[in-house]
Amino acid sequence: MPSAKTESEQTHDKDFVAIAKAYAKKALDKKNRKRFGIWIRLAAQRFLDDLERAKKKGAPFKFDPWHANDVCDFGEKLPHVEGKWETPTIVLHESHVFFLVQLFGFRNLDGTRRFTTALFAIARKNAKSTLAAVIALYCQVCEDEAGPQVITAATTYDQASIVFKVAKRMVEKTSDLREAFSMGVFAKAIASYSNGGTFKALHAKASTQDGLNPSCTVLDELHAHKNHDLLNVLKSAAGARGNPLWLYLTTEGYDSPGPWAEEREFAKKVLRGLVQADHYLAIYYAVDEKSEDLGTEADDDFDEEAWHKANPLMEVNPKLLIEIRKAAIEAKEKPGTYGEFKIKRLNRPSSVAGGWVNLTKWRECKGLVDLELLRGVPCWGGLDLSSTNDLTSFRLVWRLEDWLYTYGWRWVPPAATRRRVARGLVPYQSWVESGLLIESGEEVIDYAPIEAKILEVKETFNLQLVAYDNWNAPQLTQRLKQASVPMELFRQGPQSYHPAMQDLELHYMAGKLAHGNDAVLNWNASNLVARQDQNLNNAPDKRKSTEKIDDMAALLMATGVSLTAASQGDMDGFLKSGIKAGR
Repeated sequence: MPSAKTESEQTHDKDFVAIAKAYAKKALDKKNRKRFGIWIRLAAQRFLDDLERAKKKGAPFKFDPWHANDVCDFGEKLPHVEGKWETPTIVLHESHVFFLVQLFGFRNLDGTRRFTTALFAIARKNAKSTLAAVIALYCQVCEDEAGPQVITAATTYDQASIVFKVAKRMVEKTSDLREAFSMGVFAKAIASYSNGGTFKALHAKASTQDGLNPSCTVLDELHAHKNHDLLNVLKSAAGARGNPLWLYLTTEGYDSPGPWAEEREFAKKVLRGLVQADHYLAIYYAVDEKSEDLGTEADDDFDEEAWHKANPLMEVNPKLLIEIRKAAIEAKEKPGTYGEFKIKRLNRPSSVAGGWVNLTKWRECKGLVDLELLRGVPCWGGLDLSSTNDLTSFRLVWRLEDWLYTYGWRWVPPAATRRRVARGLVPYQSWVESGLLIESGEEVIDYAPIEAKILEVKETFNLQLVAYDNWNAPQLTQRLKQASVPMELFRQGPQSYHPAMQDLELHYMAGKLAHGNDAVLNWNASNLVARQDQNLNNAPDKRKSTEKIDDMAALLMATGVSLTAASQGDMDGFLKSGIKAGR
């Protein structure tokens, strides 16, 4: 077991970093596409890219092989506590090494972990509780944390106790561990007297108790949480920790209003590079769904080779393969068990809501938008005021020859930025600091800066018309009209949106949209889910979209009114005329 030796004096039995690198390269090998799903391939590419990134001058983080090896070495000194195995102590599977090496190997420049939030999603019976117990115990005794508090949390005490009981039995069976860190094992707690640490299980009903200051929180079966309450309480309790860890474990589940759908989609965006979140590690094992955007085909639910994508331990655990085969036989014959088989054994979401935007094509439209060159070109605006406590957007569209150009401004109240920082998902704070978001008001948005910006645009650009949704700010739109800003109500439905969505899709799929690689717009685009009416006309669906789409709504409204103007006459002649409506 680890001792009081310095890092430089300690050695490790294996080169776990080499194992992780080899695993990543195996995942990326085209010959192995049947065994590695798209999300693990993306995770592998991110890992290898980050290793190179860490070597560069001025990198925000470094990679420390000692820390990467140490946690794995610690894990392999712990005993098996369930089932019968050939070895008395754990032999980590390469998929677990892949996760641990990244989680503990990448360090901030001050030596703390780079990753403070980590998601490990996988089909059932792939030893995620064992993996979580290793991580939790390591965080309790090996991270040089003063008075660490390790918590396993879930919706029920029985669920929260699963990881805790695995860890408890590991400590009970390992006298060297107890001696090295002066550990005491109790019915509902593990104490480490050497550093004043504790480890206990916590369920939702007990989450409001005082004295919480978790340094490591294992949130088990995230899909089962019906709301954000437990997560929010624990997040707010950990504000004083300088090196916290939020470890989310889950197998897929049925649709619920809880945090899992949001977390899953955020993780996928991180893996695709749509959101840069250096604090967030995402590992997601699942069979593939059909996606033209990602270039993947849907795996056959009963293709045994494809099961590896959701069950990496299947190759070393014959019993797991046998159990999945049994479940597959029942799923074929008993329709009532088919849904459970797909969710729990293949890690398929219970429903896969497809986004409207082809993100691969969208990201190719990152051409610069030169506002000086566009100053005299007619433009149209879209003003989405649907949210007062989060995102509000005003966006311009220019039509030049057969291209669309767009540029926009977004406002958020500071309270929304703080909420986003606390939840640790979307990087509002960095967007504010870089000028992509403008803070206004406090708890809700103050519309005065928005009004000022639109009046400034009217004087600066060749503004033809501003489309708006009158849901939240009729007084603002009335004042703008009185200031001679050309305004037009944009009805919120498929009849109005469908032509705009068709036109925008034609432009970006052809590579004739320039959006300047705007990170906030890209995020909104990735969130957009469409709904259809009985005539197959599309409109944005804010209820089904996983996150904010206000910036895309503003873009579509601007595109819609610009399209109406273009269809009313010869567009080339219109552009050459230099008409400046509303000036």
